[in-house]
Amino acid sequence: MGGCDEPLAGKETVIEVLNRIRENPEANIRLECDVEPKYYQELLKENKPFSQGKDLRLKKLDLDVLQILGLIPNSSRPAWYLYKLLLDRVETVKGICSFESESKSIWWSCPNAQRGFYEKARKAGIKLFIKTRSREGMRKAKEESVAEIYSAERLYIRPHHLMCIVCFYGRGGSKPLEQDNLYEVLKRTQEDPDVPITLVEGCDMICPPCPGYNPETHLCDVVCGLIRDYKKDLDVLQKLDLTPGATLKARNLYKLLFERIPSAMDICGYGDGIERSYEWAICGNVHAKYYEKGRKKGIFKELSENSK
Repeated sequence: MGGCDEPLAGKETVIEVLNRIRENPEANIRLECDVEPKYYQELLKENKPFSQGKDLRLKKLDLDVLQILGLIPNSSRPAWYLYKLLLDRVETVKGICSFESESKSIWWSCPNAQRGFYEKARKAGIKLFIKTRSREGMRKAKEESVAEIYSAERLYIRPHHLMCIVCFYGRGGSKPLEQDNLYEVLKRTQEDPDVPITLVEGCDMICPPCPGYNPETHLCDVVCGLIRDYKKDLDVLQKLDLTPGATLKARNLYKLLFERIPSAMDICGYGDGIERSYEWAICGNVHAKYYEKGRKKGIFKELSENSK
């Protein structure tokens, strides 16, 4: 993708892999690396030589990349996730595919590593590897989904987005956003507190304009939506003692939310505020306490006093 005509893995193989990823960015990729070297006494008994082949160099290369990505051998992730992580963390292949001290032994440097092919592809961004949404497509999705929000007899919202709406309100949000429909759902519920809200798993009426929303699979192709936000959904459901499909009037649902979840830390900060890995990042708004501010203000007038 960076202009290399002779990749060491073979051009046909590389093209085939890239085509499969473009066709299905949700496809899982397992990162394999042999990290079980034979015990030296076994090699001596079998009269086998110690490892001196090219596979030793490749093992080091694989482990170098895994270490930078914060993963381990046999880690499995969606293609879009791995490419975004790779481009974010691996700025250059110098020092990985090539070494400062040149060697004629197995520790040779890849001739392509010094020619800037990887760096060129990285600069071009994720769109080279994963099909991204066009601005026009997202604009159209925004227009259509907003029209649906204002005309629908009921709203379909994923549980943790209830908290996102409060957070948006608490930080003073008062205008539509290009990348989501938080404002529109907030406005609809304020204008019609009795509008039914049905809680759903996965993407909802807020998601269509988001760059991370995949309109073909209706899945969230961003790290936070992979597992973190789904856990938030389940945590909110547990706190509210509800299940997907539960339908309540907006005013009643928010009353229940404010009674059961006084702080964003309970859900978005996992209760202890400890960020344990890339996948489980904590939203920065947790520490800003925008949810608490929105809860205190109250989405509806009758809830503003009871939530203080």
